[in-house]
Amino acid sequence: MFGSQVLEVVIGLTLIYLVLSIGCSGIKEVIAALFSLRAKTLEKGVRNMLKNGPNDYTAQLFAHPLIQATAPDEGQKPSYISARMFSAALFDVIAPASASQPRTIESLRASVSQIPDAKLRATLLNMIDSANGDIDAARLKVEHWFDDTMARVTGWYKRMAQKIIFAVGLILCAAVNADTLMVVKELWSDQALRSAMVAQASQKTQSTSAAELAAQKDSLQQVAEEIRDVNAPPIGWSRNSRDSKDIRLWPDTVGGQALKVLGILLSSFAIVMGAPFWFDMLNNVINLRLSGNPPAVRGVEASSK
Repeated sequence: MFGSQVLEVVIGLTLIYLVLSIGCSGIKEVIAALFSLRAKTLEKGVRNMLKNGPNDYTAQLFAHPLIQATAPDEGQKPSYISARMFSAALFDVIAPASASQPRTIESLRASVSQIPDAKLRATLLNMIDSANGDIDAARLKVEHWFDDTMARVTGWYKRMAQKIIFAVGLILCAAVNADTLMVVKELWSDQALRSAMVAQASQKTQSTSAAELAAQKDSLQQVAEEIRDVNAPPIGWSRNSRDSKDIRLWPDTVGGQALKVLGILLSSFAIVMGAPFWFDMLNNVINLRLSGNPPAVRGVEASSK
C-alpha cells in the first residue's frame, strides 16, 4: 500500500511537470521565432569561424545566392546551412571562379594566402595542404570543419534555450502556483485526487506518442486547457481569501513564504529537464506501478481460500 501510494504521488507530480514543460517549450519556440534566435546563433558561429579584420567574410557569405536561397523570406537570414552549401559559398567568396578559368587547388591556395587574418589563413591553408592537391578533398575538410563548429553552436543554443525555459517556467509556476511541496502534500493526503491524476496520466500516455508530444509544443491553447484540467486542487491560487487554512493561498508567515518560494523554484528547475524527459518518466512510472499490482483473479482465489 505504501509503495503504491508513493508511485501514485510520483505519477501525479510527473504529470504536472509534463504539462508545464510542454507549455514552456511552446512559449520558448514563440520567443525563438520572434527574436530569430536560431538564425542569430548560427551567424555568431559562422562569424567566429571567419573572423578576418576589416574583410567581413561572414556578411559576404550570407549574401551569397546559395545561402540566401535557404532563408525563409527575402532579407532574412537562414537558421540552418548545410556543410556542402557552406563550403561552396566560402570558396566562391574567398577564391571566385571565372568562366574562362575554373577554380583549381593552386588558385584556391593563392587566394587563401592573401587573407589578412593569420588564424583564418593558417586554418584554411592547413586544410588545403592536407588535401594532397585534390580540391574535392579540401572542400570535404571545410565541411568537416563546419560540422564540428556547428556541434558547438548547437550546444550554445541549447544552453540559451534552457535559460529561457527556466525563466519562462519560473513565471508560469508562479502564475499557476505550481508549488512542488504543496502538490506532494495534496497528493499524499487525498486518495481521490491521486486516483484521478493517475487515470489522467494513463490516458495521456496511451493517447500521446513521442511525435505527437513534440507537435504539442506549438499548441498553447491545448496546454492552457491541460493546465486547467489539473488545476484543482494540486496547483492554482485560491480565490477564497477568507479560508486561512487553504494551502493555495499565499502564506502569511515567513517560514511558509520561504517554503512556497522553494516549491515554485523546484518546479521551475524540474521544467528545465524538458517535456520528453517527463513523458518518458511518466511512462516508466506507470509501467512500474502496473507491474507491481497482482492480477485480480489471483486475489479473488486467495480470498476464497
